[in-house]
Amino acid sequence: MNTDELKELKRHIYGTYLKSPRDRKLRNMLQGMVDNVDDHLKGGGGSRQTALFVIGESGSGKSHSLKHHCGRIAEFQPRENEFGETITPFLSIEASSSSTMKGFAITLLSAMGLPANSKQTETQLFSAVKTQLKARGILYLHVDEAQHLIRHDSQKVITEVQDGLKSLMQIPDWPLHTIFSGVPDLAKLLTNDLQLANRSKVIRYVEQSPTDDQQFINDAMTKIAEQICGLKIADELREADFVGRLCHSAQGGLGKIVETIRAACILTVKNDRTVLENRAFAFVYQESSGCLPEHNIFSAARWSEISPEHVLADLSASPEPKKKGRTKK
Repeated sequence: MNTDELKELKRHIYGTYLKSPRDRKLRNMLQGMVDNVDDHLKGGGGSRQTALFVIGESGSGKSHSLKHHCGRIAEFQPRENEFGETITPFLSIEASSSSTMKGFAITLLSAMGLPANSKQTETQLFSAVKTQLKARGILYLHVDEAQHLIRHDSQKVITEVQDGLKSLMQIPDWPLHTIFSGVPDLAKLLTNDLQLANRSKVIRYVEQSPTDDQQFINDAMTKIAEQICGLKIADELREADFVGRLCHSAQGGLGKIVETIRAACILTVKNDRTVLENRAFAFVYQESSGCLPEHNIFSAARWSEISPEHVLADLSASPEPKKKGRTKK
């Protein structure tokens, strides 16, 4: 396979979305937001649950799933109004790792193409944000990595964030619906605040299980390896032992599992092999994790005793201090 053919194959691999059992639930919850907006705008009613929290560990696939589904909901897409102006009802941003609520407001204004005066107070900035969201017809706001809004694990900071998010949910005569995605720390925003909790729905992106998700993993390998890459799949990859290794290496993250399958298939094609085997996964895991050979989950006999998050522990271990010899006079 030449370079151009390989590039085209990669585009096909990465452009193929693999649906999991939770996709239907996410799609239904997003569609529920669309229906609720319609109820608010046309009837003045609708549910007060206008926020959706999508919570899962890093690598669980939540951001990729949201991008896929949000890109396919008609009501989220740009459109022209009766004056020929482009209205963009869906706005997606990523929270900064050092974000304050004031910084969050400035980020929102910047995402709308508006200048922000950092000398203004947080209250003034949020007032401008709410005015502009309504003026620009933005009905859906997605904040990825939303756990970054919690700068410190203190109740004072958490309360500040909770109050800021509730403020966005209370724009007069404008039913803004919000989506917050992030790691489990994000759940702290829903504790000790019944107002925010009662206005929200939650979907968990839980860890993949070898017993519960073997069918999805087999289907994913079939789609990528056989149907897209034209590879045969070694019998060893259909066994429960391999599925267990794959789930363990990805720490249960669906996104990481799919990423590993893709990388192993691409490696096999690049090496002009026709069969996808366990050794491709072992090579991919060693490259991505930097593990020692004896700690490679795909080749070690006692793989279940290996902690993926600790495979580099030997590098951070403090070396024994050298003993100083006595100086000869």
